[in-house]
Amino acid sequence: MEHKIWFDDEHQLIQMKIKGDYTTEETLYLGKKCIELLEGKPYRQMIVDLREFDNMESRETRSVSNSMLNQAGITDVAYVGANAAARMIAKVLMKLGSLKAEADFFKDFNDAVQWIEKRRNKI
Repeated sequence: MEHKIWFDDEHQLIQMKIKGDYTTEETLYLGKKCIELLEGKPYRQMIVDLREFDNMESRETRSVSNSMLNQAGITDVAYVGANAAARMIAKVLMKLGSLKAEADFFKDFNDAVQWIEKRRNKI
């Protein structure tokens, strides 16, 4: 697995970098890791770097991904560098209500951080 997940102490959020294809098995692992990393943290926010993302394995993968984000209590997700297809899938899932977090898309990491930090005032 080339994907990475870590807690960014400077910005007080989870960062995840998805490289290549994203499978259901990887989603389960990363979701559990996300829950662990957020234990005792004041915010439930994350930035997902999709600049090197290729493809999501299946509908099940999307469903499991949303379920894991919901289980972790994620309130805000900033997607960086998502291609048009990834943005479309995420927007549909948000409208269907399967993703409970607020989400937005950014080309630049710094813009994503600013959006996340502004959202903290609403928590």
